Order: sequence, then structure tokens, then C-alpha cells
Amino acid sequence: MKSNFTIVFLLLPLFITAQNFQLHYDFGKPENAKARDYFVSTFEFFRPDTLGYTFLFVDFEYNAKSPSKGVSSGYFEISRKFYMPWFRHSKAFRQLGFHIEYDGGSAITTNDTVTYGFNLAKSWLTGFGYPVRIGKFTLNSMFLYKYSPDASSPDFQITFAWCQMLFRNRVTLSGFFDFWTADNKSKGKKIIVYGEPQIWYNTRQKLSIGSEFKISKNFFPGSKRVEVFPTIGVKYTF
Repeated sequence: MKSNFTIVFLLLPLFITAQNFQLHYDFGKPENAKARDYFVSTFEFFRPDTLGYTFLFVDFEYNAKSPSKGVSSGYFEISRKFYMPWFRHSKAFRQLGFHIEYDGGSAITTNDTVTYGFNLAKSWLTGFGYPVRIGKFTLNSMFLYKYSPDASSPDFQITFAWCQMLFRNRVTLSGFFDFWTADNKSKGKKIIVYGEPQIWYNTRQKLSIGSEFKISKNFFPGSKRVEVFPTIGVKYTF
């Protein structure tokens, strides 16, 4: 349920302040699980200042076992980037940034007639980010140390994110991929891959229509294959 928090990292030259609301219909069938077929909403907030920028998002999945399919899980993420002014005169390091982040959430599930809730794994991350220029394309990279209280030892995460405007800003290609380590029961660590590439058609009324592909490996418990879940979504930018 990793939402698209790193996408906004790329939008600083385009927006002074940005918030958007997304509503996706998520479908696909995980290995050894029921088909998804439910809505997911996301609210994103981004605000830069003279020291860097703050970004947060909140995800809600609507898959509770009730006639109305209420909220079944919520996920919150907030991050802060700090510019490093002592590198501003260095051609190689002037875009290097210091990153801190917190992730956490909770979920509700029903087993036969019993409904119970539990916390999703929370974590703190810190590290550095650096944009890699490939022609007119920018691939932002982050290299992070990850601490989760329930993990047997600290982990590490690498994030790549992109955002490319096409056809006079009418089409947006954006997304991210995360690679991180996590406990693998009694077998040490495993590498988890999770990404959300998106494509949006932008109307002139701040409304976008598009799709997202949730791609993962070792992310869902019990699944050993590469999972791909497409969505159909709308986005409104305030």
C-alpha cells in the first residue's frame, strides 16, 4: 500500500504549493488471496520553503466486510527534505539533500464473525537524495537507513522516482520504485520491491484521468511471484 510519496519530490520546479486528491478503483488478484476489487483514496500535500520541503500523504483502502465496503486500512507517511547550503557552490553536490521520514498505519480485518484491528509496521527513515539527469529526464534517487521497532536489525531502502510532462503538459508519466530489506523469518533478510508507475491525462480544469500499476515482489505475505495490480483513477489538484 505504499502510496506515491516520492513522485512529488520531482515537482518542485512546477508548483509552489500543491495538494491533490486521488480515487482509484483497484483490481487484480494476488497469489493465494481473493481478488482486490475495491476503492483506494489518496490525499497528498506538498509545500516547499527556504530550507527544503515537507511532504505527506494519507491512503485509505475501502475493503471492509460490510455492505458498504467501509475503510479497511489507513496508511500515513510524512517526510522532510533539507537542502545542504554548504554544497550550493559545488557542481557535483549542490542538489544533494538530507531526508527524514516516518511511515505507519493500521488495518481492520474479519475472521469469520470476529473483527479485529492491528497496526501496520511503522518505521523511521533517514538518508540522502540526489537527482540524476538523463537528457531532459530526471530520475530522483534516495538512499535511506530504515529502522523498524519490530525488525531484528536495521534495514536499508533505495527509492527511484520520476515525473515527465508530455504533449504540452497534457500527459504526465510519473511513479516510483522502492527496494528495501526486511526480516525473512528465520532466514535473515529478504529484498522487497514495490512500485507505482502512473499515467495521467490532464484536463484544463485541474482534473486528471489515468491509471496506476502497483508492481511488487515479496511485498504480500505468502506471495512469491511478481504481482501487478492495475487501477483506473481520477485526480483533482487543488
